[in-house]
Amino acid sequence: MLLEKYLEFIHANKNLSKNTILSYRNDLKEFLELNKKVSLTNLGALEMNKYIKLLSQKFSSKTHCRKLSSVKSFFNYLLDSGIIIKNPTDIYDFPKIPKNIPKFLTEEEVEKLINKTYMDNSFKGLRLTLLIELLYTTGIRVSELVGIKLGDFNDNFSSFVIKGKGGDSRIIPLFGKVIDILKKYISQIEIHVKNSKFLFPSNSKSGHLTRNRFFQMLKILGKSIGINPKKISPHVIRHSFASHLLDRGVDLRIIQESLGHKDISTTQVYTHIQQKKMRKILEEKHSLKNDLNKIIKI
Repeated sequence: MLLEKYLEFIHANKNLSKNTILSYRNDLKEFLELNKKVSLTNLGALEMNKYIKLLSQKFSSKTHCRKLSSVKSFFNYLLDSGIIIKNPTDIYDFPKIPKNIPKFLTEEEVEKLINKTYMDNSFKGLRLTLLIELLYTTGIRVSELVGIKLGDFNDNFSSFVIKGKGGDSRIIPLFGKVIDILKKYISQIEIHVKNSKFLFPSNSKSGHLTRNRFFQMLKILGKSIGINPKKISPHVIRHSFASHLLDRGVDLRIIQESLGHKDISTTQVYTHIQQKKMRKILEEKHSLKNDLNKIIKI
């Protein structure tokens, strides 16, 4: 089947993550199911117009872009393979995606989260402490966090290797109390879980804690200290890491490296947070406002 051949091709040549390939599969199966009565060699403007209309009506701009990108890439593969003579998606542009300001927690809220985990002295309590400490200390992606292997750390636990998106590797430094927590946790893993290669082992298919399970754990933890569950997620803590570093004057390039962003423009979204804060401070504290208030009183 052409779809399976294409998925094998991108798996072998593009070093994509399992989740990305799964997204390609789902997007393309959906597209092919919608057009099952038409052969790929005969598919044209009529079918594509219906598909584009469906995307614009039922999905967000971001999802629209992803699904269209999946289809465009598939047809480029068919074109390169000589199966079709023209890519029917070439005339269709991606919709513009509005840039959203990332949500983040205050430093006080993150501290409350971590302090709450310290109150649970069980192995699971220690695991949750380490999960949040590692995430907030490094800013790595949640998929990278839950998939850390014991063999990824150097001998003194001062750094570990992450294999990120596209197969690129980067070294993440560790410092301070997170190293002590890490050592304490690792000393207990063998007692609770035998022969695991993962830092956060579980009975899931992957062999490690899932993103969804960690997401649930965070929601429960946040609710227990009065943080709205809708406000908290692993991604929000990642955003908090970046925002708080920027607040403290850390260079954007260093934050980019920690987050694993290939393009600095992706990291620059955090500067919008600073601009928003600056505007608020100026509106509240600027001397011109005080002068204006005096004039009004006069």
